[in-house]
Amino acid sequence: MSMIVVDPTDPQADVHSFTQALQAARAGDVILLTPGVYSPTRTGEVLPLKIPAEVAVAGAGKELSIIDGEGLFEPSFNPIRPEVSVIVLDDGVTLSGVTVTNGGGHGIGVPPGVSAAIHNCTVSRHGDHGVFLCGVTEAIVTGCVFQENGLKRFEPALPRAAGARQGHHIFAEARHGQRNRLVISDNTMHGCFADGIAFICFFPEADGVSFSATIVRNTIEASERGGLLFSCSFGPSHNRLRLTVTDNILRANKQFGLSIMTAVPLADKVPQDSAVTALVTGNEISASPIGVLLQGAVSEAHHNICQATLDRNRISNCSRNAIRLVGAVGVDGVDTRENSLLAAVSRNSLSGSTPLVVIQGAAGAGNLQQNTVKVRLHGNQGDTSSEQAIMISDGRAGNRAEVLAGSQAHTRTDKDLLR
Repeated sequence: MSMIVVDPTDPQADVHSFTQALQAARAGDVILLTPGVYSPTRTGEVLPLKIPAEVAVAGAGKELSIIDGEGLFEPSFNPIRPEVSVIVLDDGVTLSGVTVTNGGGHGIGVPPGVSAAIHNCTVSRHGDHGVFLCGVTEAIVTGCVFQENGLKRFEPALPRAAGARQGHHIFAEARHGQRNRLVISDNTMHGCFADGIAFICFFPEADGVSFSATIVRNTIEASERGGLLFSCSFGPSHNRLRLTVTDNILRANKQFGLSIMTAVPLADKVPQDSAVTALVTGNEISASPIGVLLQGAVSEAHHNICQATLDRNRISNCSRNAIRLVGAVGVDGVDTRENSLLAAVSRNSLSGSTPLVVIQGAAGAGNLQQNTVKVRLHGNQGDTSSEQAIMISDGRAGNRAEVLAGSQAHTRTDKDLLR
């Protein structure tokens, strides 16, 4: 193991640019970045800065060692490219104690099959994603600060969907043949074009993608769409997604605090037989129109299932609903059938507009058949009367919302509660 000291001005340093250190580094080496600004014009850096396998990079602190992309690169789509990043991490890399800022594409890119860790960094003011995780084996992101990512406000065109947007603080794409495991904890995120953290599987992938995430103790606020977004499939079938989301603060995100869309086709493929298992517990969610939004399917999708436990969350100041549970949402001209949402909703503290909890079998257009929601409600507390706090509707005919025996008081209606 060797230590490589980088200092732009000190004649006693081993090298005077980050690029020179990367060219010299071998597996097991440690690169120490002294305080300073490292960029193409200041220190002759060549972007992307590709950190070799099994190399650790340690800055002097995220306020002191600053890597400036100077606007290089542009957002990419189909495929989203990890190499259009200021820094690209190879397998076994650890990056800590730096600021990565001002990339025209992503701040940090992690290619397929890589295991890497990012600790105690600032990732800010990138045109596209702050961190892009592209089919990783495992990625750990802890103790970082994310600010103002998605500055280029990129909205890619999709065959089936309107309103797509890129520019997340952390965007993770699950790939076939990879472990796709994330651990994201103790980060602070403020202000991005899309969502604080998004983890999805895109439409070009083969069937049978498995992925998992543990999202713990993050603070995510003021995202222009949502705090946390997950989808098991944007096209492939037989996918599996397992989530643990606990002790996060999701505040003032403009559309939702947390959303799980189990299956949503964005191109020709019709997602079928995919499953999400989610534990959402101990989170503080406030000042979004919808606190938690769970959907078994959106648009043309069949036989998909979301199984979720929502326990001991504190959800407040939501202008529409604190919790919204929907079996499926259809669109014109397609079938959406036999999707299901199974939920245990317990011991949550809820406040905001009435109804606090909406449970509906199906809504929207198209041919919606046999989509279901089954919910057990226990010990939830709200700031409105029990008759109005929890509302249940089958929604479109041929679909069903069911509250299981032993649940707390609720009111059933034949109205469409999602209008």
